[in-house]
Amino acid sequence: MLTIDPKLEEKLKVLAKQEHSSPDEIVTRLVDEYIQRQQASGLLIDIINDLPEIACFKYQNPLDMQMQLRDEWH
Repeated sequence: MLTIDPKLEEKLKVLAKQEHSSPDEIVTRLVDEYIQRQQASGLLIDIINDLPEIACFKYQNPLDMQMQLRDEWH
C-alpha cells in the first residue's frame, strides 16, 4: 500500500471519474508507460547489438570494404 499526498489523491480520483476508470488502472497505465519509455531509451550499444547480421558482411569488415571502394576511386 502506498501513501500519497491528499491533493494528488483527489486529482487522481477526478481523473479516474472523467475517464470512467479506477485510480488503480490509471496508476498501472502510467507506470507501464514510464517503464516502456525507460526501456525504449536504451544505450546505443544495446541497440547495435540487437541489429541483425548482414550476410554480405559475414566474412568482411564493412569499414575495410568501404576503404577498398574509396581506394578504387583514386
